[in-house]
Amino acid sequence: MCGVCFTPLNAYYADQSRLSPPEFIHPDRDEEAWDHEPQPTPVDSRVIYMCDFCSQPGGTAHFRTRKTVFEDQPDGTRLDMGDDWSACETCAKHIRSRSPHLLIDRAVAVTPGPLPGIPLNRPMRRLLRREYKARHMKFFEADPIEISEGEE
Repeated sequence: MCGVCFTPLNAYYADQSRLSPPEFIHPDRDEEAWDHEPQPTPVDSRVIYMCDFCSQPGGTAHFRTRKTVFEDQPDGTRLDMGDDWSACETCAKHIRSRSPHLLIDRAVAVTPGPLPGIPLNRPMRRLLRREYKARHMKFFEADPIEISEGEE
């Protein structure tokens, strides 16, 4: 997590082998850019979870995958999505029922448009659906299980 804002950080690897140390970065968000550099700190009780599936506040349910999920980036780096995922209660319901398409629909539906009050157009929704589908299907393929507070 970041020691400044208590947000969970993403780990990027410059090479596919993961032999080099990761670079920790803040997750993408639709609001303004981050106002500080990440300060990697071990996760503790101050962490502020967001839903890893729809980016809404309140990651109240936690899932652990049996395999780490990776996402290859266009620049050749590899994003380590980790094996611990947070979900809001709505997304958690879709995960528990093993409904990836409902999970994808939720993520697309809550993604804000380019300007306040203006919804996403059809081509943008299609593009987002493809991106979310790739990530969420990798999550389901990694065999997630729900974990309770004491198991974290």
